[in-house]
Amino acid sequence: MYRTAACLALVLLLVTAGCNGTKTPPVPSPVPSATPVVTLSPASPPLTPSPSPTIAAAPYPSLVSPSPTTVTPLPSATSVPVPVPTTLSEEALNARIVDARNKLNNLIDSDAADTIVLHPDQAQGCEVKTSRELGYLIDATTGESTFVKGDYGSISAKSFRDPMNKDHEYVIIHTHPRMWATCPGSGITSLYTFSIGDLAAVSSLASQGYHVKYIIAIADKEYRIWPKVPGNWKSQEEVRAAISRIEQRLDAQFAFYDPVLEQEYYNVDSLMPLLTKELDYSYTANNHVIS
Repeated sequence: MYRTAACLALVLLLVTAGCNGTKTPPVPSPVPSATPVVTLSPASPPLTPSPSPTIAAAPYPSLVSPSPTTVTPLPSATSVPVPVPTTLSEEALNARIVDARNKLNNLIDSDAADTIVLHPDQAQGCEVKTSRELGYLIDATTGESTFVKGDYGSISAKSFRDPMNKDHEYVIIHTHPRMWATCPGSGITSLYTFSIGDLAAVSSLASQGYHVKYIIAIADKEYRIWPKVPGNWKSQEEVRAAISRIEQRLDAQFAFYDPVLEQEYYNVDSLMPLLTKELDYSYTANNHVIS
């Protein structure tokens, strides 16, 4: 019996050993087959971190720190200099002169002239009629015309000066009284052309830096005077010195004193052709050259 039991135990031991022998051979476990899967995923180069943030900032340094030239401000609209207007052509200027002359011809005998009647000698009952000299200041640079009311006997330098610009050039056109009613003993008959006061007024404007191209007087004719050298208007002292030279040279008297009006006058109608030549001025009457 003990032998039988021993035999059974031996059989069980062999069976057990045989089962263990079948399970030990799986030494090549499935781990090696999984290893390639793990090693393939990190090996891909595209997953390497890109330095793109550093590259993107490099090409645009001016956006971070602009150079001094890029920060210079543009000039404001108010600081842009206004271009000087072009001077009018002679044709355009003459058209404005004709327009002003036509207007003045309509105003000479109107209320705008502030005509007054003087009675210098009550005993004789005579009258002297006089009017303000009316005029237009024509801007030869822009073409603008400004109406100006002058004085009795001459233009007013101040009235013409107020609207003037020293950077522009001007033409002064004005009226002269058509009639001077005189008293017995008075030497005044009719003085149409420029007065010495007209020449003095333009000289005063020139000495203050204003530019007068020429002056025009509207009376029985259209009289025009301008210096042959542009802007070379003579002073009042030079004008009177020129008159003295003419009187000495011709042994003639062009100035006279009116005892009725108690005022000195010049016979400008006879004097002006000689005076303008002496002063190196050009002088025309109805576009006819006199000197």
